[in-house]
Amino acid sequence: MLRTRSFITAAALLAAATQTLAPATPAAARIHAVADLAAAQPAPERLPFTVDSSNQAGWWRPLDSFRGVDYFAYNAPAAEAGRHEVHIAARGGDGVWRDGCLPATGGGCVTYVDDIGHNQPSIVVDGDGRIHAFVSMHNNSWRYYQSTRPGDVTSMAEAAAQLPDRDLRFTYPVTVRGKDGDAYVMARADQDAERTRGGRLYRFDTAADAWSTVAVVAAGRGYSFYPDDLQVDTAGRVHVLWEWGPWPATTHRHLGSYAVFDPADGSFADVAGNPLAMPLAPPSDAPVVYQPYEGDETLTSTSRAVQTAKLAVVGDRLAGIAYRYLTARSGSTFSGFDVRYATWTGTAWRRETVVANGDFPVDNSAAIGVTHAGPTTRVYFVAEASGCGGTRSQVVRAERSGTAPWTFSTLGEVRQGLQRLRAQRGADGTDLLYVTAPLTGALWRATVPRTGVPGGGEPFAAIARRLAGSSGGGTNAALNTSVTVSSVLRAGAEGAKAVDGLCTDDSRWISAEGDTAPVITVDLGKQVAFDEVRVHSGYTRAPVPGTDVLRDFTVEARTATGWQALGTVTGNTSGTVTVPGAVADQVRLLITDPSGNALDVARVYEIEVITRQ
Repeated sequence: MLRTRSFITAAALLAAATQTLAPATPAAARIHAVADLAAAQPAPERLPFTVDSSNQAGWWRPLDSFRGVDYFAYNAPAAEAGRHEVHIAARGGDGVWRDGCLPATGGGCVTYVDDIGHNQPSIVVDGDGRIHAFVSMHNNSWRYYQSTRPGDVTSMAEAAAQLPDRDLRFTYPVTVRGKDGDAYVMARADQDAERTRGGRLYRFDTAADAWSTVAVVAAGRGYSFYPDDLQVDTAGRVHVLWEWGPWPATTHRHLGSYAVFDPADGSFADVAGNPLAMPLAPPSDAPVVYQPYEGDETLTSTSRAVQTAKLAVVGDRLAGIAYRYLTARSGSTFSGFDVRYATWTGTAWRRETVVANGDFPVDNSAAIGVTHAGPTTRVYFVAEASGCGGTRSQVVRAERSGTAPWTFSTLGEVRQGLQRLRAQRGADGTDLLYVTAPLTGALWRATVPRTGVPGGGEPFAAIARRLAGSSGGGTNAALNTSVTVSSVLRAGAEGAKAVDGLCTDDSRWISAEGDTAPVITVDLGKQVAFDEVRVHSGYTRAPVPGTDVLRDFTVEARTATGWQALGTVTGNTSGTVTVPGAVADQVRLLITDPSGNALDVARVYEIEVITRQ
């Protein structure tokens, strides 16, 4: 029996408060603009369902809207650890949510093994209201379900036998509804015996009630195709977006590519309208490749790379492509990426950087969205900051009219852990967003109308500073301020490391051996009214937990009447200690017992001076 649930939305339970934007300047006009922008943006609505921690990816299409109903697909926790169910939720215009799982053959809900980054569901509702779901595939045969009743999320049935190429294995399905109501899916197909993983486009004909192969979009020996997006323009053409990696797979991709399929005659063309012979063989010519190799980049580079992209169309043409690009500075598998935007000028691709990763103390996650309506382009991404409270994230909207400078605003609250998103433009120009915080089991529906002050927002630097200083809530007034210390163990362990917003073993102040009473003083630069001081100390690889934290110390603040003790700690074994606040211009730690370790030095990750005003 299918598990079904019905909930009536209650604002008091489901609405997540939108963070108020702090004005970058005290000017009255600026305050008014930011207030109008916030007022025009409804608070995100939290779905009354729990998502699984595996519900995270950067390229899938887990939402659709059709005839006034919004559909959200997600991974839900299964009873067995390491597995998930797949659910589809529908919200009618009355705000009522209905939810149904994909059924197992023997009854109940089908479950799949967790495979983070690979097993997100993609859905599309065709012109007859049938729901199509492609789920949990990572080099697997088709896993496909179709509703037996239009718009009914409780009527999903397994239907993989309807699809072509059932002898192949598929990954990364992305979907879209055609202008005529037909449904499309593009996925990577595995032909490993030929050292090839190409991209294939399929179409569901609603009149014939059947799937067929449109084309092998692109394939090449030694290459792996990564689908990014499909969009349909007013002429009914399907815009296709992908990137390339080396066979069999990689986390860093290259050669962001774009083409257009016209179902009227079955032809493909590049952005300039030149016909293309399919399948395309990588690397393609410049009109197809919007992001070519840069510098010494190659197919196997890890210091320069593309990672996830989305496109927007306006009328019958491409508006632009938003994507993440790793520059030559540095970066791990998922960090260090810029947010970029590419447009076609008529003769060449124009690429611009919306946010340069190295310019701010925050990163952005492997998810991006873009919409365009009227004169306005919006790029959605998730900003992330790592600190002593772990990873913190917030959805950010970059917006501009025409070619004006980008301005930035936030959507929803700062949240602990990662977030992922997908955005699409509604018929009225209002953006619909799917925002998930999978590590906390949450999923939100957000709508962003195109009203308010044109160009309203603020520089991204202001958002970045707040996010970087918001560990555990509040703003960190000590972030990147001036520090003096009694001693330093070695180069790279200076006092400034204790106020850089990072809590890693490579970012600590460590006092010198023989300094039996270490002192560290943080100069806030002015009198600040703060609520508390948080002291983070220790070493993640301590042989005995709790022995490398500060053992005995006093936190003092320099107030208008002199130094005042805020709290004294003895026999400590905790990595984080919090003491009450004051009004002061300096804070210091007087350490009388640096640690319980044989190497008796002070190890301080971070001193945070927290304000909540």
